[in-house]
Amino acid sequence: MDDLDRFEPGIHTFKGTVRAWATSTAELVTDSGLVVFLDTRGQPPLPAGTRILVETRKYRPCHYVTKVTAG
Repeated sequence: MDDLDRFEPGIHTFKGTVRAWATSTAELVTDSGLVVFLDTRGQPPLPAGTRILVETRKYRPCHYVTKVTAG
């Protein structure tokens, strides 16, 4: 891993329901009940209750959203 790359290697995919979505952060409740904290900078806001599938890159303590698809 490049020392300048703040992300862990690999892509993580989560499917679930948006619990909250602010300007640059969101919370997603996955289908398995896990709450995932997301960095959503550059993504359009979504209302609570929307089902989505997200692709993310992980960095501590949250996941950076690289792609959002309607779930």
